Amino acid sequence: MIYLFVGEDEFSKDIKLQKIKEELFPPRLESFNFETLYSKDLDLITLQEKLLLLPVKAKQRLILIKGAPKLNAEIKKYLLSYFKNPLSHVSIIFEARHIDRRDTFFSGISKSGEQINFSESVEINAFTLARQILQKRISPALRLLRQLLLKGERPEKILGAIRYQLHRERLSSQDKKRKLSFLLNCDIDIKTGRLKPEFALERLFIRLCYS
Repeated sequence: MIYLFVGEDEFSKDIKLQKIKEELFPPRLESFNFETLYSKDLDLITLQEKLLLLPVKAKQRLILIKGAPKLNAEIKKYLLSYFKNPLSHVSIIFEARHIDRRDTFFSGISKSGEQINFSESVEINAFTLARQILQKRISPALRLLRQLLLKGERPEKILGAIRYQLHRERLSSQDKKRKLSFLLNCDIDIKTGRLKPEFALERLFIRLCYS
């Protein structure tokens, strides 16, 4: 499958990227089957080598190409030909904040795959963050945490939202008790000044996502 992600809503892009990953391979195999390439540094030989790599115990490999408008002319020409007969073992996501719709390369992607626009932002609040954590989406959760803290969101409100979501989850009493203990320890770390709030919350997220 070929995708074109267009827009400035980076958080929603991360959410969609995570969903595609989950459809293609389990998290433990992500390091073998997912790769991010940056257009400005990419050459044709490297791209061809990445496309030929086979997936490891998965349906497909997934390649994310960031900053697609900066791809050089040689690569664009090659890909326009590639789109006519793409390899079945690899999916590609082309990412861009803005595109020139007169560029035949982007019209070629749209004809061969799926264009997804990310112009409307997801509401950013502590409860959105809590849902991402409990769905074990660590990358978008960490990005959202930084956005909330920059906006001045209080750590105790973030902890309260996570606690609220935990109580709504269908968890065993033992699992819920263990995860609530993570929150308590995080709260203590913040209030005693043992850790900076951002570091304490990041550690909490990792514990909740990987425990």
